[in-house]
Amino acid sequence: MRTFPPSWSRTLALTLLCTSVLAHAQGTPEAFEGDGLGLEPPGVQYLPAPAPRAHEQRRLSPDAPAVVRREARPVKSNVKTAGVPQTRRGEGALSGKVIYLSPGHGFYRSEPLKRWATQRPNTWGVVEDFISAEVVSQELQPLLMAAGATVVTVRESDLNPLIATVDNGGTGYAEAGDSSRFHASTQKGWAPPPVPMANNVEPFTLGTTRTLDTAASSNARATWTPDVPADAAYNVYVSYGSGATRATDAHYVVKHAGGESHFRVNQQRHGGTWVLLGRFYFKAGAHPESGAVVLENDSAQGAGATLSVDAVRLGGGRGLMGDAAQGPLLRPRFEESGRYHVQYSGAPFSVYAPTGANALSNERNADVNSRPRFAAWLHEEGEDAVYVAWHTNAGTSGTIRGTEAYVYGPNPVDGTLNFTGVKDSDVLGRALLSQIDVDLKREVDPNWRVRSLRSANLGEVSPTHNPEMPSVLLEMAYHDNTTDAGALKEARFRHVAARAIVQGLIKYFATRDGQAVNLPPETPGAVVARNATPGAVEVKWTAPPQVASEEGRDAPTGYRLYQSADGFGWDEGSDVQGTTATVTLSPGTLRYFRVAAVNAGGESFPSATVGVRVGDAAPVLLVNAYERLDASVACGEELETPYDLEAPLRVYLEATNDGSYLRQHGAAFAQSAVAFDSATGNAVAAGLVSPTGYRLVDWSTGRGGVRGAGLTRTEQDALRAFVTGGGHLMLSGGRTVSTLAAGTADDKLFLADILRASIAAGAPAARVEGSAGGLLSDLPATALADGTTPGAYPVGVTDVLAPTGGGADVLRYTGTSLGAGVLSSGTAPAGQVLVLGFPFEGLASNRERSRLVGAFLVRSGIVAQAPALPAADVTPAVSPRPLSSCVAVREVDPHPAPPPPPPPPPPPEPTVVPALPNDYSPKGDSGCGCGAGAGTASGLWLLAGVIVQLRRARAKAAHAKR
Repeated sequence: MRTFPPSWSRTLALTLLCTSVLAHAQGTPEAFEGDGLGLEPPGVQYLPAPAPRAHEQRRLSPDAPAVVRREARPVKSNVKTAGVPQTRRGEGALSGKVIYLSPGHGFYRSEPLKRWATQRPNTWGVVEDFISAEVVSQELQPLLMAAGATVVTVRESDLNPLIATVDNGGTGYAEAGDSSRFHASTQKGWAPPPVPMANNVEPFTLGTTRTLDTAASSNARATWTPDVPADAAYNVYVSYGSGATRATDAHYVVKHAGGESHFRVNQQRHGGTWVLLGRFYFKAGAHPESGAVVLENDSAQGAGATLSVDAVRLGGGRGLMGDAAQGPLLRPRFEESGRYHVQYSGAPFSVYAPTGANALSNERNADVNSRPRFAAWLHEEGEDAVYVAWHTNAGTSGTIRGTEAYVYGPNPVDGTLNFTGVKDSDVLGRALLSQIDVDLKREVDPNWRVRSLRSANLGEVSPTHNPEMPSVLLEMAYHDNTTDAGALKEARFRHVAARAIVQGLIKYFATRDGQAVNLPPETPGAVVARNATPGAVEVKWTAPPQVASEEGRDAPTGYRLYQSADGFGWDEGSDVQGTTATVTLSPGTLRYFRVAAVNAGGESFPSATVGVRVGDAAPVLLVNAYERLDASVACGEELETPYDLEAPLRVYLEATNDGSYLRQHGAAFAQSAVAFDSATGNAVAAGLVSPTGYRLVDWSTGRGGVRGAGLTRTEQDALRAFVTGGGHLMLSGGRTVSTLAAGTADDKLFLADILRASIAAGAPAARVEGSAGGLLSDLPATALADGTTPGAYPVGVTDVLAPTGGGADVLRYTGTSLGAGVLSSGTAPAGQVLVLGFPFEGLASNRERSRLVGAFLVRSGIVAQAPALPAADVTPAVSPRPLSSCVAVREVDPHPAPPPPPPPPPPPEPTVVPALPNDYSPKGDSGCGCGAGAGTASGLWLLAGVIVQLRRARAKAAHAKR
């Protein structure tokens, strides 16, 4: 007979069991979520991978020319402006290598939501879909290209939401020279797709191509002249059809605003898609001499080859994919998922719809596998290539941190390694993890955790989809962890992580090939440009830092000096040995400079911008001391409606701090025909230049120094000596005055007796105007930059100023009585001081910046009268900036605390039990042995009666709820 313990015993036992299980679970490491959507579902049947195309029938030889090479040309003395060198294609440690980059997830068309949606939500103010694209486009791709690699991204890499395309035979296309060299071709090519573009349209099958016979020297050319929608930098892409007769050195010339960049393209490779040449600055409109792409027919192969003539594209554009069910994404196209980009870029059906299903409901799942399939489709046999995916991760509790790398294995995401992927994927993964571990611990967080290599059945690294190259998926940090999310917001973390990937790739290939490791150098630090002697401009800089642990493998062996007429575009650069260069320029020339370090590993990012206006003795020194680059100067973007993302952080370097903002100052002073020198703020600290000897110093702190630092004690002392010695000072910055006001006694003294200003209360407007009767009374209401239009960064928090003894109010925030600018009426020998409560470069009008500078130059006695103002500013109809708004970041907690449990139901009303009889014998109940009178037995019966009544009450209540 089975017996049962009392109910309370069973309850206690169950409680103890649950407690034991819970305790055991708490001692077990939490399983990592991994990339849930990327797991390869078991049993899914995929379409066969595309067969090799006609031009892929031959295996590439090891010495086959790279897809794109930049052709060096002699530097011309009359170069005006040219390509932006932030996406330069150079020679370096990765020359001849092809890196397929995956920036992870992106917007997809959600059938359940009936709208476009990101694949990852807002967690602590970051969205993985955006972070990955921002890092790849602004950091990883430029670094790889500067090291010599050919880079192919599986999502659009141009952040510019504007686009201009020209097809052969279309508007803007022209042929010149020997017409007999051109021929019709049966090979298909790109043509403009319908808008919206349905999810089965393949743009590279819609059009035609032409062929052009080569010659020993150019005697025929095709020219594409797009109608550029706005002044901006654009990625330049070309397309062509590959074939065995194609030249391996097709000569493309990019003509941009005043300069030329020459490329040689191996048209036997990577045909039928968009091929990136580089990033260049173009002026709005159609300009055949300064805004075109030309294909010349000269070739080292003489008359023995052909060229394919197809299309040219500038910019990334906006969403294109859509149909009657859901229209296109009303966002920049780089935010779309890879599923749509690979279709737009020429991939066939079996790549972008790998299961054979191509309904709206399949597009999210197809995204994962379309990325590696695109790489395999474009990859040629013999091509030395790898596939690297950048992702961020999430757990189930928000407590997990760190970096992981995955290669393919049949196991789920369980933290183990059972590698069965493409050969050497595991070697590549360990090389990347090793470098990431060293760099992040050294430069970001000494406690950063990098876990050992893992495997999982992830579709993105599966040999089912890409059996042709080593493939690694990186989970760089956990975006659902507050500490990791904070790191992901920082530009410094993004740069260090991207650089570590590049260095890891270099070491991987060097080890495999038995070559020496050569790492690209870091960016030069302090920079100054000054009029040395009449007509001679001296540019000086400090050497970049070296990483001691790399044993000098990143030491520069030289430098490249870039020049620009307007600070937006840059020439091809000239090689320099040492840290000084002298440039001969005519009087009155306005010229800007940037410097990059070079070595056998490649080329660094360029330095900050400095410039001069040439004159016999420059009376003005411009100083750009805006050295801050952290999450606090980036914007949140309002994306709650309709995307349900609140306002995540967006980090765009051109709208944060790309070091170029001295150009606004230079243009304003040049309008007054005043010669000037300029420097970065750290150049003054490094002793490369001093305010001594100048009549006026324009010192801009922007939104602060490193980590928001204000004027240092040394800087204050130098400026105090300068002003009290008769020098004139224009000081501007978003929080310069308030930082001094909250500082030490010395800071407050500098504020009082040099700047003659104090902090006032109030909420300043986003526009400023001249105060009545003051020096700038004719300055009309002018907007301050908000980061959504070309020009400067968002000005952020500005200061409200009030004049103190000897000061006068000259600028106010529009529609208020709040001061935005104070002019001190210094008495001899002290100079004039104009202090602005906002960054000067944040005044969003070149015309009004020139007006302000002209008035101050007259007041300072440097010019006799204010100059004629430049033409009114033209605001483009559509901004090339991807940022649609700049608001405070709104974070979302991905692991909110569960709501408190509801209060327990009130106990049932007590039931009154009547007195129990002492004798049950009349009821024949004598066999129970309970016939005794009152005492212990009767108490037990009383308890039993109460329990019975309570159970009946509960039963009635439960029944009533049904």
